[in-house]
Amino acid sequence: MSNEQLQDIVSWLTQQIDHTNKAINEANQSHNFGREAQYEGMRDAFVRCLNKLKINNSLERS
Repeated sequence: MSNEQLQDIVSWLTQQIDHTNKAINEANQSHNFGREAQYEGMRDAFVRCLNKLKINNSLERS
């Protein structure tokens, strides 16, 4: 994967994490706890992907 592609994916994942954090807050404020849990799962998946990309990228540079 090229460095540009990696940066694009990292940027997209970061945007998705920001979006889901906002959705989590909105769901919590409206007491829609099922939706909040769903968004938390999505956010956790995005964070795991982002962490794996960062770990793999740092290993490739070593």
